[in-house]
Amino acid sequence: MKNSILIVTVILLLTSCSKDNEENLTNPVNPIVAGALSYTVQLTNNPNDLIYTQDYKFDEEGKVISEKFTNYENPQYNHFSTFRYNSKGKIIKEIRDDEIFRKIVWSNNVAKVYDNQNGLIAEFEFNNSRITSYKLYQNNNSVQEKYLNYGSNNNIISIEDENGIYIEYLNYDTSTINPLNLINSISILRIDYKPHFKNVFQTEKVYPFEGDDYSQPLTFYEYNWTLNSNGQIVTMENEKSLIYTETFEYN
Repeated sequence: MKNSILIVTVILLLTSCSKDNEENLTNPVNPIVAGALSYTVQLTNNPNDLIYTQDYKFDEEGKVISEKFTNYENPQYNHFSTFRYNSKGKIIKEIRDDEIFRKIVWSNNVAKVYDNQNGLIAEFEFNNSRITSYKLYQNNNSVQEKYLNYGSNNNIISIEDENGIYIEYLNYDTSTINPLNLINSISILRIDYKPHFKNVFQTEKVYPFEGDDYSQPLTFYEYNWTLNSNGQIVTMENEKSLIYTETFEYN
């Protein structure tokens, strides 16, 4: 049963369209270029109880230029970030509350992300515009490296580590865009949002896992969504996060 539903409302102000160019690493382009993206998280059992809001603004090429985060329950976490890119369109800085919060150093197709203490926190490897692998760091110790496998439509079909594939994404709808792909230009800073997923998938296949204090059998999580008359996602739900619903609005 759903204990609560997290509703995410996204407002997209469409300004123009561009051709998706998977071969252009230096200037990642989304199928939709938006002027602004905003979503609000709230508890369904009390719709007036707002948790947080995130507002994004984009430039004419679809790159994120700012993010405003408002946490209604814990305002000490509120922040405003702007993003800087080099002459090739690669993300190089996140400036939060007028200070450098993240710095990205590029070496060919490798991006290293440093925190505001100059500590290495992540490393990403690209093949053209696609992230092919990444490592996250905690206290200067690397976490297990992840490898991303892509299908013929440039969607991620599986992720593996040194032990092999541990998750698959099945039954993609290649006619339907993942709305959070709009923030793909800062994907290495917001990897948990899956902005590097171009389209939406219907099934997430999670392989059996044996941990120190828990285990998980082979599990299939189903995703579903509704579309508006323009073929854009209006709502999304999934069996992995039963308490969550994402609701999208487009202008």
